[in-house]
Amino acid sequence: MPAVRVLIVDDHRVVAEALARVLAADPAIEIVGLASSGPHALALTRTLLPSLVLMDIGLPGMDGVEATWSLRHQHPHIPVLVLTMFDQEIYALEALRAGAAGYLLKTASAADLCAAVRAVAAGGRLLDPRVSLAALPRPSGRIPGPSPLSRREIQVIQEVVAGRDVAAISAALHLSPHTVRNHLKSAYRKLGVHTQTEAAVHALRRGLARA
Repeated sequence: MPAVRVLIVDDHRVVAEALARVLAADPAIEIVGLASSGPHALALTRTLLPSLVLMDIGLPGMDGVEATWSLRHQHPHIPVLVLTMFDQEIYALEALRAGAAGYLLKTASAADLCAAVRAVAAGGRLLDPRVSLAALPRPSGRIPGPSPLSRREIQVIQEVVAGRDVAAISAALHLSPHTVRNHLKSAYRKLGVHTQTEAAVHALRRGLARA
């Protein structure tokens, strides 16, 4: 299987080089370039066509959210994994709405970072559970009123919160991938979202799932 070709975007050169060393230690990952700004990332993406872009949010000028939006519109087949120190929900939601496939905190371990890169490059979705823990109040006691999701939809969303893709959810819940996708679509509609990661954030915020 070909290595995941990663473009790292971070305006702190020391941080970018440290990330490159961590990721390059994984034989399944290849670092193809380092970008220091949004425009630089867009230019290198056009030239290098990486498998995945690892994007910081706090970039000068064009921030990481805007850069993600532009990159996803120009190269919709190239996923973006946001890696940031911002653990507030609002940043995660903005990044996901811009088209990011994942949102991970820079405090993640080297193993978790490499696993996240491989998962997102393979088409998965990822939300660092510490984002919700830091930004959202934990539900206390029973949530008043009926849940908008069915029992099975809640189970599926809980698996999404745990970072599992459709194939893994299918195996864990003993459902066909088609059935899992149908439950996800129904949950999206009820929660008013469009992606697995947005559904996870909203389910955590409303107390329908736990990180």
